[in-house]
Amino acid sequence: MSMNEPAKTHSIALDSCIPRGKASVVMENGALHMTSGSDRGDYVEVPGKFKLPFRVDMTAKMDSPALTLRIGEGYINLNTGGMDNRRMMSIIGGETKPNLHKFDHRVPLDEYFELSVIYGKKAMQLIINGEERYFSKKDIYMKSPLTDIEFPDGFGLGLACYKRTEVTIKSLMVTEYSDEPEFAALPKKEFIYAPTLTKTENPTLEDCIKDLSAELQACLYDMEKHLRALKFRQKIEGGYPESKITFFVPKVISYQIKISHHLLTHRTTAMLGFYINNAGERADWFNPRFLKKLEEAEPGLAGEIFHRMNEFHCAGCRGDHGCTHFNLTEYNGRNKNNCQHIVLFKMIPADFDDIKTVIDVIFDLAKK
Repeated sequence: MSMNEPAKTHSIALDSCIPRGKASVVMENGALHMTSGSDRGDYVEVPGKFKLPFRVDMTAKMDSPALTLRIGEGYINLNTGGMDNRRMMSIIGGETKPNLHKFDHRVPLDEYFELSVIYGKKAMQLIINGEERYFSKKDIYMKSPLTDIEFPDGFGLGLACYKRTEVTIKSLMVTEYSDEPEFAALPKKEFIYAPTLTKTENPTLEDCIKDLSAELQACLYDMEKHLRALKFRQKIEGGYPESKITFFVPKVISYQIKISHHLLTHRTTAMLGFYINNAGERADWFNPRFLKKLEEAEPGLAGEIFHRMNEFHCAGCRGDHGCTHFNLTEYNGRNKNNCQHIVLFKMIPADFDDIKTVIDVIFDLAKK
C-alpha cells in the first residue's frame, strides 16, 4: 500500500473465522459464539494478515474470565485478574520481563464492550468503551528491524479464552492505513494494578468478595459453611480488591479461589494418588478411581469433570527432568494429560454444587 492510498477497511466475515486445536465456533443471529481450550494451540484464527499501520475494532462480550486478542506474536489480555503481570505482549513477541505493559484490562461481564487497538509505526493506543486504557511510543516493534524482516506479509489475528468461557463476537473490523493514523485524545481510565497481593490486616471473606454479584456471594458463603463442616482450614492472602483464598485439608485437598474486583476463578487440587510402581515408574491410582466414584455419585458428572481437568504445562512439566505431578488420565476411551489433579471451575453458580460433589468424593477416597 503506497503512502498516497486511502485507508483500507476489512469487515471480517465472522463465519470465515477458523477454530484451531480444541476451540469451537457457532454462528447464531449474525454473531460468532466461541469457546476454547487451555493450550496455546486452542484459538480462533481470523483469516488474512494485516500490515502496519493498522487498527482492530471489535464488539464482544464474555460470560466469565477471560479473553485474549492475539496479534502477530503478541497478545492483549482482558479480565485475567489483577495479578496478571503480563497483560500485553508486543506484536513481534520476545518480551520476557513482567509488568512491561501496565493497564486496566477489566471489562464488564455478560454485556457487550467496544475494543479498539491502533498499531502505528510511531505509537500504539488501546481503547475500551471510549476510554484510553494504554498508550505507548516505546513498544519494541516500533524500532526493531525484526518487524519488517520477520513479518513481511503482515500480522495475523486470533482470539482465545479460558476453558469453558463463552465469548460472543458481534463485529470485527481491521483498517490498514497508508500513513500514520491519528490518535484521539480520550478520557483515561484510572489505572488499577496489583502485580502482587497487598497484605491486608485481618481480611475476611466478606471483605474480599464484596464486588462479586449477590448470587456469587451467596454461593461462596454456602461453600464456606460446607467446608468448615468438613474441618477445612482457611487461608486468605491479600484482601480487597485482590485476594487468594484457600480452603484446605493438609495432604488431601485444597480449594483455591482468586478474586479480582468483580472477577473470580477457582479450582480444586487433590494432593494424593501418585506412587512408584514395581517397575520403578511413577503411577497414579487417584484419577481412575476418582472418575469412577464421581459417576456413581452423579451420573454424567465424571465426563464433565474429565473435560475440566487442567492440561496446562507449567515450567516443571516442560523441563527435562519431568514433573512428578503430571499424569495421563483415561476416561471412556479418551486420554488427556492432567496437571496436579487440578480441576478448573467456572464463575457460575451451578459449578459450586459440582465442587461440593468433587470434594466429598475426594474425602471418601482419602479415607480408604
